[in-house]
Amino acid sequence: MSNQTPATGMAATPRPVLILFMGNNDDHAITSFQHLFPASVHIVTSDKFSDKYEEMLTEWSDSYGFRRGTVNSVDDLFEPTAVNSLIAASCGALREEFEHGGESEAKGPLLVGITGGTMHMAVSGTYFAQLAGGTVFYVLRPPEGQPVIPARDVVVFPELRSLRTALTTTIPDIHYLIGKGEGEVEELFEESEINGYWLDKLESEGLIEIEENKWQLTDLGHHSFSFITSSRMWNDVHTIFERMATDSEKPPDDNLMHG
Repeated sequence: MSNQTPATGMAATPRPVLILFMGNNDDHAITSFQHLFPASVHIVTSDKFSDKYEEMLTEWSDSYGFRRGTVNSVDDLFEPTAVNSLIAASCGALREEFEHGGESEAKGPLLVGITGGTMHMAVSGTYFAQLAGGTVFYVLRPPEGQPVIPARDVVVFPELRSLRTALTTTIPDIHYLIGKGEGEVEELFEESEINGYWLDKLESEGLIEIEENKWQLTDLGHHSFSFITSSRMWNDVHTIFERMATDSEKPPDDNLMHG
């Protein structure tokens, strides 16, 4: 394995932070390193593979020139609690990044890889990316008989902001929206702290629908707010992303992957 170096002219581009959801197969991780050139990498996996990735992450860090992050494992991957545990593990990775990643690395975009592991992992990774204002990516298998081409095989999904908007809504207003479900816009202004600006934001993110001065929580809105408030690690999530809120008004390019 040879060391990877950035392409000419890319030195000033903030390098991304990767959080990879990993199962037994690890080939896709190398493809993502080659294409995305990360500043640091964290892994979320099951306790079955934690020792394996503790060792491999160190090797990959040396070979591909990124800061070694953390390996965060869960022991309930096939239990009803798996999604909560996986997102809590992801929060642990992000917390470490805030504390030890350094100023320049922390400014890079967050990319969450959902290629490896179970469907629970893919769902959890997608939720977490939305919460964190990150971007989800997936590494495709190359066509049979063809070599891996990272620029072709790494697929980046559009950024989804709906859950971050849900998260940055105040707790009393979240409970108001969930409790009511629908109502008159005028009553919403009177009975909650939601103003016209935030109402427009909730609508633009698809969390509510407005028609003829009436509002209604959408399926996405109900699921987003319910997921956040029912999660056992709500306080952990809220604390972490409250710190991110001050950075949420960056120019659009700050949250996009360059490639």
